[in-house]
Amino acid sequence: MATENDPRRRLLEAIAWNVDRLINLDISGYGVIGELYRAACDHYGGPLTLKAAERLRAELTPGTHFIVTCGWLMPGFYPYGETDGPVGAATLGRALALGLGARMLVVTEAEMAPIVTATCRAAGLNVMTEASLAAAPRPPHPGNPYCVVLPFPIGEAEGRQEALRIFERYTPKAVLAIEKNGPNAEGRYCMVDGSDNSDCVIKAGLLFEEAARRGIFTVGIGDRGNEIGFGAIAGVPRRLLPHGPAATDATVVDLLITAAVSNWGASGIAAVLAVLLARPELMHDTATESRMLEACIAAGGVDGFSCRPIPVTDGMPAEAHVAVAALLNTLARAPAATQPSIFATPLIDLA
Repeated sequence: MATENDPRRRLLEAIAWNVDRLINLDISGYGVIGELYRAACDHYGGPLTLKAAERLRAELTPGTHFIVTCGWLMPGFYPYGETDGPVGAATLGRALALGLGARMLVVTEAEMAPIVTATCRAAGLNVMTEASLAAAPRPPHPGNPYCVVLPFPIGEAEGRQEALRIFERYTPKAVLAIEKNGPNAEGRYCMVDGSDNSDCVIKAGLLFEEAARRGIFTVGIGDRGNEIGFGAIAGVPRRLLPHGPAATDATVVDLLITAAVSNWGASGIAAVLAVLLARPELMHDTATESRMLEACIAAGGVDGFSCRPIPVTDGMPAEAHVAVAALLNTLARAPAATQPSIFATPLIDLA
């Protein structure tokens, strides 16, 4: 195992720091992600994407399950949900299936299930339901990169019962949230403007309560502060957001990944995992990035800013997200480290 002073370890950390910086670049100009990222680094230590990739590698083995909850239904535009979240889930599901042989369980609203299904298929994952698994003549092939979409009830009592069932049946080794509405200090699930969204979203915080009881590794990925994962640094979004006290999530997780767009947080983990495993293909290419966004829109996804079914996420056009994917691919391949020349990095001796 590489030590702190090992040249390859220093190179890995340098790449991961660059990944962190890229995914936290405030391209939209919203004005909060820089401070949220600094607070997360101060609390957890950085680089955050490397911490996530290493812990997931340690927890997940072939055939094991992990939960991703995503999907943000838009009040007033029901039953449509935003594109930020499903693309990230598909990204992680793909990377962890191909790299570690793990199986993703996507927990979301019933209305979001078609959107998540289409996006995951666009990423190259086969999508199963519990009914299709039960009806299959034999278990899925070990080489079958698949995920399972699990619609979750809206009510808290029903959700608590379903969470227990999922944990008992699948014994997940990690639980992650990507752009998923989290409960504030009063237990309400609010939009960033402070309006209560509790009547139409699943109580995804229940999954993290159960994971904490069982000692299961938890990750929150978010870009504003009202998503699951911000509990440990809740004072920062409470201060930064115009409706901070109502909008700030109170869920404490083992690791928070901040990103200017939550989907980018998932891509950042995939890119660093690609470096960690020397498998650059685990970071999806730009064609896949475009395909996922297009499939998400076609199945009912909308841009979270305009709430329109256009190829935009968080107000930024597809070109911006494709560009981030292109840069992450370049980082995952670290040309100065992998192509010996007079320009090769002094961090490592390639001779």
